[in-house]
Amino acid sequence: MHLNITMNDVLKRNTFSKAKIAAGSKGLNRLVKWVHVMEVTQIGNLLNGNELILSTGMAWKDNEQVFLSFVLELIELNVSGLCIELGTQLSAVPSCILETAEKHGFPIILFEEEVRFIDITQDLHTYLIQQHYEMITKLESFSQALNQILLSPNPQENILNLLHNSINMQVVFIHSQKNVTLVPALDSSEQENLLVFIEQEQETSFVVRQPIQVLDHPFAELILCSKDRPMTDLHVLLADRTATALANQLLREMYAAEKKRAEENTWMQEWLEGRHRDDEIEKHLSYLGMKGRHQGASVFCVEMENREAGVSETQYPYIQIVIRSIFEPLGFYILPYVKSDHLIFILINLREVMSYKERVRQGILLARENQKLPSLFMAVGKRINRLGALDKSYNTALNALMVQTKLPNGKSSPLYDDLHMYRLISMIQDKHELEDFIQDYLRPVIEYDAKNNTRLLTTLKVFLMCGGSKQETAGQLYIVRQTLYHRIKQLEELLGKDFMEPGKRQAVEFAAMAHEYLELP
Repeated sequence: MHLNITMNDVLKRNTFSKAKIAAGSKGLNRLVKWVHVMEVTQIGNLLNGNELILSTGMAWKDNEQVFLSFVLELIELNVSGLCIELGTQLSAVPSCILETAEKHGFPIILFEEEVRFIDITQDLHTYLIQQHYEMITKLESFSQALNQILLSPNPQENILNLLHNSINMQVVFIHSQKNVTLVPALDSSEQENLLVFIEQEQETSFVVRQPIQVLDHPFAELILCSKDRPMTDLHVLLADRTATALANQLLREMYAAEKKRAEENTWMQEWLEGRHRDDEIEKHLSYLGMKGRHQGASVFCVEMENREAGVSETQYPYIQIVIRSIFEPLGFYILPYVKSDHLIFILINLREVMSYKERVRQGILLARENQKLPSLFMAVGKRINRLGALDKSYNTALNALMVQTKLPNGKSSPLYDDLHMYRLISMIQDKHELEDFIQDYLRPVIEYDAKNNTRLLTTLKVFLMCGGSKQETAGQLYIVRQTLYHRIKQLEELLGKDFMEPGKRQAVEFAAMAHEYLELP
C-alpha cells in the first residue's frame, strides 16, 4: 500500500524525459500532492505544502535577491520542488540559488527547452487522482478485512498483524495499563530504543500516533513508526480505521465482561447483606482477578434523578462502563451490582488510605461532568477495613443516598462521612418529632416570613453556614452590611438575643437543616 508520489516518481513521467536535476537531489523523496503554476513572488497563503511548482521565472528574472527569497519561502512552506523553464524569461539559475537548494535538499528541475506546462499539470493531476482512487480502493479493502477479523477469535492480534502486513512498518499498541504489544516483536533492548525513538520523533513525519477511545475515554494508543520512510495520508487513514476496529473490539470485550459480572449478582447480594466471611471474599476477589492488597472498601450507590425522562435500566451497562473507566485509574477495583431502583458499585481501595476521600470526590466530580451520563444521585457509604463488614457501608450509602434525594443539589456531600448533622436528622424515624423540634426553634421566623413576604429564614441559614461572619454572609446574600445588620436585629427579636450562643445555636442550626431535609415551605 505504498501509494505516495515522490519527486522521483514525477521525474519518471514522460513529460519530464528532457528535465535536468540542477540541485537538491537529496530531496527527491519529497512527497508530491499537487502541481501548481506560479509566476508571482508574493506567495502569502497560496500554498499548503507538498506542491510541485512550475515557473518560467518571469517574476524574478531580473532580481537575484527576490529569486533567493522566493526559494527560501518555498522551502519553509515544505514545497516539494521547483521546475523552471529556461530560455523564454530566464537563461540560467544563479549559483547562490543552486547552493541554497542543495543545502536544504530542495529539488530544482530545469527544462532547457520550451515545454507545455498544461501537458505537465494534466499528466500529473491525472496520475495523482488515479493514485488517490487506488488509495480509496485499498482502504475499502482493508476495512472489509478488519470487519471479517472482528468476527474471528483473537481479533486484536490479527488486526495488528493485518496492519503490519499492509504497510510493512513497525506497529506499536500501548494499552492504558502500559502493556506494550509490538508487531513484529522485538527484544527488550530494541523495544526500549524504539520507544525512545517514538518520543523523540513524535512531532515529525516518521511517526503516526492514533489514540483509541471507547465511550469518550482513552483506553489505548496505536503507533506507526518508520526510521527511513515518512508517513503519508494513507498511513494516517489506515491507523484511523485500525483504531476504530480496536475500539470496537475493546468495547465488545467490555460489554462481555459486564455481562459476566452481572452473573455475579446473587453472590454480591449476599455479600452486601453480610453473609460472607472475609476469607471467602478474599478468595472470590482473587478468582475475579483483583491484584494487589486492598486498603478497605466502600459502597457507591447511584440512582437516576429523573426516571420519566426516557432513562431506563437499559442504560445501566453504559453507566457501569463509564463509572469503571473513571474510578479504576484513581486506584479502585470496581465490582458493580444492579438493583431494580439503583446501581451499586463496590469500591475496593488499592492505594493509601490518606488519599481515599480525595480520590472518591474526584471520581464523583468527573462523573457529574460527563455530559453523556444521565442526571444521577450519587452517594458513598462509610469506608470499612474488613470486607466482611460491607453491609455497614451499604446501609450508610443508602442513608446518604436518601439525604441526596431530599436536599437541593449541592446542599450535602455525597460521602456519608461528610454528612455530619444530616446523619442525625436521617436517623429520626418520627417525622412529627422533627416538625415539632423545628416549630420550637424556628416558628417565629417562619411565621414572620409568611406574614411579611420576607426571607429571614434564608438569612438565618446562610448566617449559620458562614459561622456568624457578617462580611461573608452579606457577600453570600448579595446585600450591603447595613441591610444584614437590620435582619440580624430582627432575628434577635424573634429568636432571642442568645440565638448564637453555643447551646441554642446548635439547636437552631439543627432545626434549620431539618427544615431543608423535610422540604418544608
